[in-house]
Amino acid sequence: MAESQFRLPWVPLIKRPNFRFYKVRFSIPTRIPPNVLYLAIYLSIFYIFAGGVYDLVNKDTIAFGTDADGGPQLFYPSQDRQFLLEGLAAALVMFMGAAGIYLLGQATSDPHDTGRASSYQIIGGILILIAFIMISSMFNCKINPGSC
Repeated sequence: MAESQFRLPWVPLIKRPNFRFYKVRFSIPTRIPPNVLYLAIYLSIFYIFAGGVYDLVNKDTIAFGTDADGGPQLFYPSQDRQFLLEGLAAALVMFMGAAGIYLLGQATSDPHDTGRASSYQIIGGILILIAFIMISSMFNCKINPGSC
């Protein structure tokens, strides 16, 4: 922070106090930091994956439901509607798969550290496999409500 010193005028014959005022200068950033941009992009993609646009269009979206016995129900029985929690769960699973793809890409970024690259490949592959199995089972529960 750049500071410049300036003096105030004073009346003679009166003792001037012994302090100085500094003119404080600050600047506003001219560029948005990349991390803020990445966060905004990821949050907007998460919003779309979670069905945020669908929830805005359909005003009667409910958070979760119950079955005939009164037990909690995560998946809406019809294919053309969804609960709010169903969309959030699907978005989290998709982001877990995206994290696995990111780790596979990071495994190729440093060719000199083979131990780290191997662990990134293994973890990334496991995340992708788990995300695929989870999203497939969620889709199966959506199509066949009795199979869950």
